[in-house]
Amino acid sequence: MSTENIRTAAEQATTPSEQTGGQKTFSQDQVNAIVQERLARDREKQAEELGKREQELLQREFRLNSRQKLMDKGYPETLLDALNCSSEEAFDKALGIIDGLMNEREALRKDEEKQAQLEARRAKPFTGPLNQLRRTGGDPIRKAMKLE
Repeated sequence: MSTENIRTAAEQATTPSEQTGGQKTFSQDQVNAIVQERLARDREKQAEELGKREQELLQREFRLNSRQKLMDKGYPETLLDALNCSSEEAFDKALGIIDGLMNEREALRKDEEKQAQLEARRAKPFTGPLNQLRRTGGDPIRKAMKLE
């Protein structure tokens, strides 16, 4: 409310009812109380709006920081929608769980690779010199002892 409106309201409140056309008049104290009440409501409303804006900005900043943390760890940013982003502690806890799962998965993958390598080594048949001699026409020792 502007100062001019306050003065107008104050002037109307102090004029006699005959001059205002039979309207109700207010004392200066009543006008002051009404003005103070309206000002308090306006301040409260502005404070609420400011608080909402501040919360929105903080949430945006938190979301951007969380997105950056995901990208720094090599995770896709779409994972952000699946994680608890209600607070920084909750997000860090959820990210820790994801890290643990990914580490377990990587360890299992490495174990499987080692197991596959061991199996590949075991699966090769022994191809020593005796097998080569048998393919070429016989064992010279067996021939010398006339076992063939």
